[in-house]
Amino acid sequence: MNYCESKRYMKTFIIFFFYSILLAGSGTALENAAAAMKAGLFREALNHVEVAQSQDHSNAEVYRLKALLHEALNEPNNAIQAWKSCLINTQNDLLINEAKIHIQSLQGRE
Repeated sequence: MNYCESKRYMKTFIIFFFYSILLAGSGTALENAAAAMKAGLFREALNHVEVAQSQDHSNAEVYRLKALLHEALNEPNNAIQAWKSCLINTQNDLLINEAKIHIQSLQGRE
């Protein structure tokens, strides 16, 4: 397994980990996103996450999942925007740190 493959598997793992957290108190849109992600349909999952975002504009975890999906789809500019929205909507120091790290990493790929 080369570096790029292992990086992609790690992103996929992270996405699945966070979607399970989001499902705890979310709703139908995120449940549909989770089902799409399990099937490997990241674009469809992103569509469902955008529905969830429209229902709750201030949920930083939704923006985190959106950013991770954009990363998995190799869309660094969209991922950066989602991470920035995540920063705006959180007070959680760990999430702030995670977002800043991802933004910094993605800025080199634009």
